[in-house]
Amino acid sequence: MGNRIVVEWTRVTLRVAVAEGTERRPRLRAVHSQPLGASSGVGAALRGLLRTTRTAAAKVIGVVPREQVITRLVAFPSTDPAELAQMVELYAKAQLPYSREQTVMDFHVLNQHGGSSTVAVIACQREVIERSVAVLREAGLSPNLLTLSSWGVLEWYRRFRRAGKAPGAGAAAEPVLVIHIDEARTDLVLISEDRIVSSRGIGQGTADWGAGGEIADLLKAEVERSQAAIQKELPGLTVRSVVLTGCGGVAAWREPLAQRLGLPVTAVEGTAPLGRWPASAADAGSPVVVGGLACGELRGLLNLSPPEVRAHVHHRQQVRELVAAGALLLGVLALGSGLLGLQTFRERRQARQLDQALTAVEPVARRLQDQARSTQLVETLLGSRRRLAQHLAGVLASTPPEVTLEALTFEHARQEVMVRGHAASTQTVLDYIKQLEQLDGVGAVQLKHSTRRSSQSGERTEFELILRQRGAG
Repeated sequence: MGNRIVVEWTRVTLRVAVAEGTERRPRLRAVHSQPLGASSGVGAALRGLLRTTRTAAAKVIGVVPREQVITRLVAFPSTDPAELAQMVELYAKAQLPYSREQTVMDFHVLNQHGGSSTVAVIACQREVIERSVAVLREAGLSPNLLTLSSWGVLEWYRRFRRAGKAPGAGAAAEPVLVIHIDEARTDLVLISEDRIVSSRGIGQGTADWGAGGEIADLLKAEVERSQAAIQKELPGLTVRSVVLTGCGGVAAWREPLAQRLGLPVTAVEGTAPLGRWPASAADAGSPVVVGGLACGELRGLLNLSPPEVRAHVHHRQQVRELVAAGALLLGVLALGSGLLGLQTFRERRQARQLDQALTAVEPVARRLQDQARSTQLVETLLGSRRRLAQHLAGVLASTPPEVTLEALTFEHARQEVMVRGHAASTQTVLDYIKQLEQLDGVGAVQLKHSTRRSSQSGERTEFELILRQRGAG
């Protein structure tokens, strides 16, 4: 169980969706939004919104507008995922308009046939992604994933199709063009067989357009541009229907747009497939992108996180796994100790009964006493190992994400645990020492040495600590 929050902002609005529940079945809890003024930064506004709504997050997803990336459809002579990743990397170095060092990219497979794959390569300038990461970190959030707005539309459409009984759910014949209209931007996403085939983003929305027929004419022009792009990349693929969603009032544009396109058009309120939540739809604007990502499946989402964010997320996952393994080991030791204690109790009871007939069965009684002493020795040894396991689990649980552990060594003769690693700053190391001093059974924490070093990833403080067990000399 845990919260998942999705953060999206345009030039006029900041929007946050909050979901809770399991990874496979998240449930939308709230959608919060507020206008963005010209004088206030997005990071400060997001921090204030999170504080006001008392929102905490376990996983954070940032949304990158579709119009800020480029997409290329490429055919590769392989269907193996590892080979495709290498081919995409070579293609990016040779064909993308940005240098590879200044590019963040990912890809997804559209179709595979006859040993070849058609792949959509999505690339974005690194500075655009880093600005989004900086906004989230300014608000005190550590991002787990950055993905495109068009993938939020895809997740929303999947819920729309699964709804079945939702108005118009059966009228959208695929390939379907989903048009999502927000106040300041628009997504046009072509979906077929539960996959994105093509997508476009426009930096305009209802706040930039007129009303009535003017919007229908503008949408018709954008649909025709999308159809032209689709025909150029995938000849023979045609749009069979249109789903119109986004801000309130889209139903008024359905009939004029259907007349101009000559295609069936289904208008769906953005909130319809997402269920109910306490926040009002009027306050939330269009919840399509943030709501779709908050309630959707994270596995398989397009990932535009920079390498350092991916490494940080991987490190946090490893720490969680180590903590879980330590807790499991502690549980096994506790269970073994309990069983051993039970066995010891039974043997001692038998020994007392046999002591009454010691004169007659003295040899047997002596053997049982020897067994009891051996059992006590084993119990003492297991108790020592259990305390060591508690120390190790406590060290792992107390290690914050800013500290990276490199080695844990136990010196049995001196009853000491040596901890070696590195952190971003000396202050982080000192704070880490204070946390370790609070652990049960730790008598003292000694900083053996610390060194400030510079590397390609920046400066860091390497350190070595010695933890002495309470009662050890």
